[in-house]
Amino acid sequence: MRAELGLTGEEYLDLLDDVHYALGYGRMAKSRQKISRWENGVNAPDDNARYAMARLHGIPPEAVPELGWPTFLLLAFPDDRVILDSPWTLAGTVTAVAAAARGGSMMDRRGFLIASGAALAGLALSWSEALAEPAAASLAVPPDPVLANTPLSTALLNTLEQRLDDLRRLDDVLGGSRLRRTAIAEYELLKDLAENTGQHGPLEHRLLSLLAEAARMCGWLHFDVGHQALAQRYYVTSLRASASANDAQVGANTLAFMAIQVYSEGNPQDAVGLVRTAQDATMRRTTPRVRAMLHARVARALSKTGAGTACFNALDSARTEYARGPHDDDPSWSYWLNEGEIEMLAGSSALDLEDPRRALTHFERARQAQYAVDGYVRDNVLYLTRTARAHLQLGDLDAACAAATDAFTQNAALDSSRPSGALDDLRDELGAHRNVRAVRDFLLLTA
Repeated sequence: MRAELGLTGEEYLDLLDDVHYALGYGRMAKSRQKISRWENGVNAPDDNARYAMARLHGIPPEAVPELGWPTFLLLAFPDDRVILDSPWTLAGTVTAVAAAARGGSMMDRRGFLIASGAALAGLALSWSEALAEPAAASLAVPPDPVLANTPLSTALLNTLEQRLDDLRRLDDVLGGSRLRRTAIAEYELLKDLAENTGQHGPLEHRLLSLLAEAARMCGWLHFDVGHQALAQRYYVTSLRASASANDAQVGANTLAFMAIQVYSEGNPQDAVGLVRTAQDATMRRTTPRVRAMLHARVARALSKTGAGTACFNALDSARTEYARGPHDDDPSWSYWLNEGEIEMLAGSSALDLEDPRRALTHFERARQAQYAVDGYVRDNVLYLTRTARAHLQLGDLDAACAAATDAFTQNAALDSSRPSGALDDLRDELGAHRNVRAVRDFLLLTA
């Protein structure tokens, strides 16, 4: 953090001392070794010093005890603040889009969310309120001499949209690690085109929608490899671009993907709130397929909170909406939702709700619905590991190892941290049964 701010240890301590005094805590003892001892983990600052740091960097004081030392300091990174705090206007979108393109801190902040709790709910609410205010004037960014004369056309936008669709389908098979750089390149191309448009009409709004989807994909791919802070930066940027485009559906999809991250890495109740906000904003402006997707996603979040009845009610709603059939206005990114996927999500939810027998019933229904294994390799590996866990919880070790071996074999073609992590966890659970031959064979295969 000091490197990003350009401060020596002594300069930082001088600034902190002034804030410490202004808060009524008195003057600090300012030895030359204090900062280095904090940074090297020899000592930790006391509570007063921590609250002074929070005040110095504009960090909410409640984050100090909630996140602990030194994690709360990660909220101080300048580009994170830009993405979180810029106004929900077209100008604010431009600022956030540029900040996301810079990539943020050099630190690999795995497992760290830049917004949670009330801050996360506030972002979702700001998005829904901003949808009512369409983008007004030009983007007012100095033009790039190469791109300034690039005319927007329906044909160009169709090509750009097709590139994003191809990238989505590659992700289903290859995973995030192989595709992150490609997704970032698509994002930066759309960013540059958006910055160099001179006015705003239907074509410009469509371009902003594509930019929002590109940012959403960057967020998803970073999440897939465990870069949580960067993922959330892209997600919030996607929300801003979708609001500037007045595209509630794209933003709702982003909130649904943010919910996956939040119930995986944060508080599942926050994830429920995100999807509820998406549902409220799109109630009268989306298709049955998208409504089914949102019902399924809120069900998955509810399963993480232990709310079984609400979860399965939401899944029933997803099935009802999906049964209404396809619609001419279904967005291209909704292709992945089908009957089999809904049943797979139902199985995963049942497993989280500690009902492995019900989970296996839903997994079998998914296979009967011709769940597309070949097109969704990463998801299929995840579902196979969950099937194995359900068998393990029911005491059927042979079936558990058979599903686990299938998952391991398919995972060899992937480069994604989530299925690999799920397999590692499953391997640890099976380790307690190494006296069983099928388990020993699996542990040897995966050693």
